[in-house]
Amino acid sequence: MPATGPNQPDRPRRVYRRSAQRREEIIAAAQEMFVRSSFAGTRTRDIAEAAGVNQATLFKLFSSKEKLFEEAVMKPLLAAMEDMNARVALYGTADSPDRLAELAEASTLRHLADMERILPLLATALFSDIEQGRRLFREHLEPLIRQRGEVLAPLVREGIDADFVGLASFGMMFAVAMRRQLGAQPADPAHEARQFNRLSTGGFSRLTGAQGTV
Repeated sequence: MPATGPNQPDRPRRVYRRSAQRREEIIAAAQEMFVRSSFAGTRTRDIAEAAGVNQATLFKLFSSKEKLFEEAVMKPLLAAMEDMNARVALYGTADSPDRLAELAEASTLRHLADMERILPLLATALFSDIEQGRRLFREHLEPLIRQRGEVLAPLVREGIDADFVGLASFGMMFAVAMRRQLGAQPADPAHEARQFNRLSTGGFSRLTGAQGTV
């Protein structure tokens, strides 16, 4: 055993972590790096360094950068979208307008918080690589947005396309989340949720019963 002494400082002990912990740390580092540098601009070497592991360990847990992008960006994003749709389904349990308003306010607050949380991942997934973004939208996001419209369909008045309602609802939440992330003075979340619900249920035109666009 090699001797240690005043002229031979002890080597720092290697910290051993379970595979599950290393996996979580790599995913967290990958999310940060992908958001910062896009898919094309991110190197697995940089992700490994940020996670405190070597590349051999990274590739042992994730076979490729594409697989890591799927685990770190795609899966959390789609899971959040599915959770949002599941909460919308609760609207169908309302037995009165007051109960619907109560469910909608709590649900919308959560929706807006979720959209704000996943916005960096969503932007990264859609716009890091245009072909990759197109596949994500067509194969995953568009069906989820359409599903949202189907869930809302029983609440949509005659003459309004429920599929478009799902798309518009998603778009408004995206815009609100973008302002909260990037704007100078984000509004109060409760106020935004109330405005969202009032717009969703009553529209914005002063011309009650007016047909066509304003």
